[in-house]
Amino acid sequence: MIPRLIAIDVDGTLIDSKTLLRDDVIDAIAKARDGGTLVTLSTGRMISAAREYIDALGITLPIIALNGALIGWPGNDRNLVYHEPISRSSAAALLEMAWRSDSTLVSVCGDRALARNITDLTAPALASWIVNIEEFDNLEAMGDMDASTILVAGEKNAVRELFSEMSRLNLNDIEQFYFPSIRYPAMHYLEFRAIGTNKGKALNMLGRYLDIERESILSIGDYLNDIPMADESGIFAAPSNARDEVRAVADYVSPLSNDEGGVAEIIDRFCFRTA
Repeated sequence: MIPRLIAIDVDGTLIDSKTLLRDDVIDAIAKARDGGTLVTLSTGRMISAAREYIDALGITLPIIALNGALIGWPGNDRNLVYHEPISRSSAAALLEMAWRSDSTLVSVCGDRALARNITDLTAPALASWIVNIEEFDNLEAMGDMDASTILVAGEKNAVRELFSEMSRLNLNDIEQFYFPSIRYPAMHYLEFRAIGTNKGKALNMLGRYLDIERESILSIGDYLNDIPMADESGIFAAPSNARDEVRAVADYVSPLSNDEGGVAEIIDRFCFRTA
């Protein structure tokens, strides 16, 4: 069955290791769309941080952003299909504890980002995820805002120590993720989202919104945060550079990496090689 909807991760999947879109990927997506297949992105980035790829691909569908914390239309952050923010009480507890550290703290509220303690280490790494950052120096400024996700970034030991401290808060309505930066090995992240929030749940909701059944969805990803899409797709595919854990659950692994046009090969296989 030719997929009716394709949802594609951005970093490590859609774009190459230099964060560029390959011409063959652009052409494959255009060809799929011309054939009647809908195409969108499913990313850990803010919607605005994926803007250059959205525009280059001519995507007009809602985007799954912030690892599933929201689904929104490109260019209209007030018209959200779905938003699952962290509860204000849990967000306040997390922000207060992170405030006392020297690590970079970012609270992303829809398509708006507020940050403090951005350093030479964290600035280039955050630039691909977060844009239009506003500095904030007052916790009270967050009191009436809904945080879609909270990020802490910095040197490995400092972030790991903060991870342990925050775990002791025993907040039962949030999930926390601790992981190294792929492009900047010296830096580590903490990411907090409302419990149960992930790309898979968001893909399920987008499919229902578009009236597209699970079996007609092709999702493509390379990293651990993409795995939840596997349960909500008829086919979950990965480029050859995907993590072992992702390859293990993928229905198909391309012989090509993101640097070699893996997404183009996957789209060609499932949209045009139907025999």
